[in-house]
This record gives sequence, structure tokens and C-alpha cells, in this order.
Amino acid sequence: MSKKLVSVVAATGLAAASVVLLGPVTSASAAPIVCEPRYKSATWTDQSSGWVVTHAKQINIPTHGTGSYTKSATYRKTVTSGREVTAGGSYSASWVISSMDAHVSGTLSRAGEKTKERSESVTFNFNRPGTYVVFSGVKKASGYYKAKTCNSRGTGWGNVGYGKAHSWNIQAEGAVKCSERPARGSVKLAAKRAYC
Repeated sequence: MSKKLVSVVAATGLAAASVVLLGPVTSASAAPIVCEPRYKSATWTDQSSGWVVTHAKQINIPTHGTGSYTKSATYRKTVTSGREVTAGGSYSASWVISSMDAHVSGTLSRAGEKTKERSESVTFNFNRPGTYVVFSGVKKASGYYKAKTCNSRGTGWGNVGYGKAHSWNIQAEGAVKCSERPARGSVKLAAKRAYC
């Protein structure tokens, strides 16, 4: 092999080696895409739901006083829809409630809303004499969240925030006789336990 040919082969080999080295260096420096840029995500723990009696009043129906009546249930408690920030980044109450809404059955009330803080009228057919509680209540939902936001490049998560949220999604009213045995987990049972 001539010296000229050897020089060409050596130069070609060096150029090829240079190309091989440049490829991995370039690809290794680019971080992988792991999330949609600016996307917000939340995980939920310790979620619970239960009846809260917001209005109630105990009344007595005499032996000859049965029938359908409209009674006034006195305001007792307020249930709000919102969130508290425990630590880290702050996320709007509307976004937090919207995130929790996807994890419960039924649509939650919007952030900033609250139950009525005045007496409510309840109509009920009192078909037997005895002591009753007329009531109005809501199904409250609550839970703890951990929120985070994908960065502008989609390469990682940041702005982590923690807190608690609460709202409600069902409202019910009626009456419960203090001598009856309501179903477990019902609003009637909650009213009986609190006001009989």
C-alpha cells in the first residue's frame, strides 16, 4: 500500500471516530420529556365523606296532631367549599376543588360557596305521634392533597404544595323520629345522634 493511500485511510478512520463520539455526547445532554409543560397534578390521601346536619330542630307531635306540616329547622352549622394550604406552593381553591371533584361521586360545590346560615322550612308527613327532629344536611367530602406543576420544558416537576380541601355534593332534608333506628351512614342517623 502506498504512503498516499495509507494517509487517506488514516484520515478517513479519524473522521469516522469523530462522528461516533459526537453522537452520544449530544443525546446525553438532552433531558427526557416526562410531563406536559405547565401541567398541574395532584394526588389525594385520607379522603372521606359523611353527613353534616346544617339545620335541625326537635319537635313533639301529640297523639291527635299527626299529618303533613311545614316546620322551621334552625341553623346549626356551616359547611364551606375551599382549601387550606399546609406547606409549599399555593394552588387556587378552584383548581384544588376541581381536582378533588374527579375523585368523589357527584359534583362538588364550587370553591367559595357555603351552606345557608338561616333557618330552613322542612315539610314532612308526621304519621305517628312522638318526638322528632326536622333537619337539613349535606354530604361533606374532604381530603389531603399534594400538588405539583410540570416545568416549562416538560423535564420535571416543581412547585410542590400540600394542603387540605373540603366541599359538599348532596343536600337532603326531612325528619327522623327519635325512637326509630335509621340506617347506618344515613343523614337520619346523623340527625338523631346530634339532636334527639
